[in-house]
Amino acid sequence: GEEIDSLQKSHVFNMQKLKNSELRLAEAERKIRELALNIKMKEELIKELVRTGKDAQSVSRQYSLKISKLEQESEQAKMELAETQKRLQELESKELRDIPEKAKLQKEFRKKMDAAKLKVQNLASLSNQSERQATELEQNVAQMKHQQTQLQKRLCEESEKKKQLEAEIQRDQQKIKVGFLLFLYDKE
Repeated sequence: GEEIDSLQKSHVFNMQKLKNSELRLAEAERKIRELALNIKMKEELIKELVRTGKDAQSVSRQYSLKISKLEQESEQAKMELAETQKRLQELESKELRDIPEKAKLQKEFRKKMDAAKLKVQNLASLSNQSERQATELEQNVAQMKHQQTQLQKRLCEESEKKKQLEAEIQRDQQKIKVGFLLFLYDKE
């Protein structure tokens, strides 16, 4: 009678152990599924970051070209302005008998000069604006690269966790098999 009693107790104990192991297994498998999903999402995010980073870099290059073009135009406009000012001074120093003609020419040159001044100002402000945008873009690209590095680090950690969990699952399954075999052996 005692033997049967202890066998029954052992059986209940083993069944409980089996149940616990199975619960642990199910939990670990759920975690692995979550990790796999997380890893996939992070990989997608990294791809996205690389792509937007490249886009931003090419836009940044375009801005740089735009800036140098604006600077060239600005130099040209300054030269035009200087030329117009010189011509106006020459005109004013000349003793023209035809006063209305002189006044008309002065007016034309002043108009030209104002237009040239405006052009110089506009080009300067456009150049500044482009430079600001280019700087912002460069900062964005740097941030993206940093984010990408962080994500890749986290991705490695998650992959490591996943490997550990998979190893744990294998160990648990091994234990369950051994436990079950022992249990069967006990019954005989």
